[in-house]
Amino acid sequence: GSKMSSIPILPAEDITRSLYETRDLYETDVHAIIRCRCDDGDDPLFRLSYMPIRNRGEIIRLILEEAQVPYEVEVIGFLPWKNNGLKALTPHGKLPVLRNYDDKGNDLGQEGAITRFLASKCGLAGKTEEERAEVDALYSIWFATFRNNGLSHDGEHFSVAALKQGDDNGDVKTIQDVIRYQEMFRVNSFSRFERSLTVLRFFEERLEDQSTGFLVGDSPTYVDLGLFYILFELAEEDNVPDFASRFKLPKLGAFLQNMQERPHLLDYLKNARRMPRYQRDSSGKSLYTFVAGKYSPEY
Repeated sequence: GSKMSSIPILPAEDITRSLYETRDLYETDVHAIIRCRCDDGDDPLFRLSYMPIRNRGEIIRLILEEAQVPYEVEVIGFLPWKNNGLKALTPHGKLPVLRNYDDKGNDLGQEGAITRFLASKCGLAGKTEEERAEVDALYSIWFATFRNNGLSHDGEHFSVAALKQGDDNGDVKTIQDVIRYQEMFRVNSFSRFERSLTVLRFFEERLEDQSTGFLVGDSPTYVDLGLFYILFELAEEDNVPDFASRFKLPKLGAFLQNMQERPHLLDYLKNARRMPRYQRDSSGKSLYTFVAGKYSPEY
């Protein structure tokens, strides 16, 4: 509609620069569109609306980048989201949203639904019905663990902060010191550090069993992209850059290396169209202040 078409299209660098000037997510007032992969005058196939952060939008954007399709990101700062009535116009009052996903003017809400829909459209959901089911199962585990059931990227089931801190007693050092994810009961007294190691062990063993370098089949699916950005953040200089050697996770280390060297993913990682990281305190709690990271200098 006309309300949508009045949003300005801005260069990614301008938006990223303004984010670093504002510094605090809750003060961001940007409302603009970034065109991604539209260099040759290609029309964007999709428009994703999300706040100027990675989080719930990152696996979705990685799908679009891996598939190398032209798309747009409608970047909605917190102030316009809060004050301009944009929240009430979304299907569920939440972001991310995929705009006009059906070409009939309807929007699709919910990160998981958008993830599966786009992965399916872009050929990244598995090659057979059986592969698709397997990818869905692993994505469900990924979401329950690394994503702490969607509550936070740092929580009870997986915590970069806890991995950084290590074991209080010094008894638990690597994945060989924890039980397997399959053996862990839902109600347990393990520390966040131990639970985090258990999750990493699960995905390490999965890659070992597969021997293709990917979680399902012989090419990337959306769950690989989810695993990739979690490990990329874990490996940031201010987190645990040596996680693979420290915790004895050679397969995950190699996986991260291979994924970030895929030319079109590397192009995204190094480009201003990727949103910046934000800081967390030593407990893992989000501070929502933008901070530089690998391939993401301050603008």
